[in-house]
Amino acid sequence: MDEIQQQTGGISYAPSPPEEFCGRREELEQISATLSRAGEHGQAVMISGPPGIGKSSLLNWLAYEVQERPGGRQSPVLRAEVFDLPGMIFSAFRELLNDLRRSSASARFGSILDVESMKEAIRYADDVFEKYAAPVEPVGLLPKAGEEIVGVFARSPEVGYDRVYQAFEELLRGLGRQMSMAGHVAAVLLDDVHLASSHDRRLLRDVVHDLPPGILLAFTCRTEDGAGSGYAAMREEIRDLGIREVQLFRMQRHEIRELGERRFDFSIDDAAAGLLEESAGDPFRLITCFNALRNRGLAPSRENVADVIAGAKEPADLAFAALPEPMKAWTEELCVLNPPFPVPIMACMLDLQGADVTLMADRMQESGIFRRLPGGEYAFAHPLLQEHCRRELSTDTGVTLNARAADCFERSMHRLPGRLHVLLSLAGHLFDAREYGKAADLNLEIGLRFHHRKDHDTALMLTERAVVSAERLGDDALLAAAERQRDVIRQKTSGPPGVGR
Repeated sequence: MDEIQQQTGGISYAPSPPEEFCGRREELEQISATLSRAGEHGQAVMISGPPGIGKSSLLNWLAYEVQERPGGRQSPVLRAEVFDLPGMIFSAFRELLNDLRRSSASARFGSILDVESMKEAIRYADDVFEKYAAPVEPVGLLPKAGEEIVGVFARSPEVGYDRVYQAFEELLRGLGRQMSMAGHVAAVLLDDVHLASSHDRRLLRDVVHDLPPGILLAFTCRTEDGAGSGYAAMREEIRDLGIREVQLFRMQRHEIRELGERRFDFSIDDAAAGLLEESAGDPFRLITCFNALRNRGLAPSRENVADVIAGAKEPADLAFAALPEPMKAWTEELCVLNPPFPVPIMACMLDLQGADVTLMADRMQESGIFRRLPGGEYAFAHPLLQEHCRRELSTDTGVTLNARAADCFERSMHRLPGRLHVLLSLAGHLFDAREYGKAADLNLEIGLRFHHRKDHDTALMLTERAVVSAERLGDDALLAAAERQRDVIRQKTSGPPGVGR
């Protein structure tokens, strides 16, 4: 653990703090104009752009503008993030409820939100979300016959989508009324909706169709090819609703100079700024380049910038090059996990106990490569970092690390609160670890449950894992059962997705 204390002193790759936000004047004006109208009529805005362009940083700025700016609106902000783990139905919306519950209990907003009508709306929405997820979310997890891992599921009353929409819409109407009476506007912020399930996107689309006065709903969506159909679907769905889309593009040279000065104390001349505008114009690339210059003790001249950029295959290479070797090993060992990373699973993956777990958390924060989430879990500071780590893993290393992850989840499952996250993570890790016996049973079982919940995309992904597992095992009976289930689910989908996570 001692050698991890070596630090690079770089700027974090997490979304920019609002006080260090740079440029984007036109985009800020567009969002400010939308915010100014939200008191009279509820408003929605989609912030879109390729990865690393600054969408989450813009949400940080908006949250500060609504809640924290001195002399500003001083209004509540509810925020949630969608993570890359298919099947987490409505988890982001449930996190919005938790955020609202925390705001209602706070001294700052309690006088506005801690009223019986809001308490009842929160309780009702939470109950409906829980019942809707009951067919797929286990109340417990346990090993069976030492080989299979099964979910213990509740027998709850069937709750349809209409009840979910009604409960969340009533919650927003109640929140809007409280905001209007107090002269406030509540901001509801959702990050990375391109990763959301079809259920979540449907709810988002229906909600933004008729937002009540006093509510601003802003969400981000990644536009890069290969990010799934999330952006194309969302853009098509909101086009006819009159919702504003704020698209982010590469930063211009004056914005690049501002970023260099404000965040790195760099004075960047026009020649260097011009090169950066052409070759590294998104904030993520700029941060990796500026961190590399600082770590090497180089001035931000055009020549030095050109050398730094030419020396890396991709921007993430620069981010990892400056890390001490033990921290690089941590990034490799943790990259197979699905965010958010529970601390007990991280400690298990890194074989840490006791005081070393606390030191681990400190070192991860200081590295700039990881970030701590509001619930105490962790994630890579930027998804591009985790994607890079996964691409760099050899096949054998990936199998070994997934086997370790599966073992960690099996040993810790009784102590982890996110039961559905545990079950879906375990199903993926067992498959990627090539533990096909366990993987086939678990993926087939929960695939059927997602099919019954009408999340057919997730059901098909899980069932196709079971098909592949049965083929690898040479189990004809299991293969026939998995193929029958797959064929039934395919009839409900437009086309089969890939097997991978």
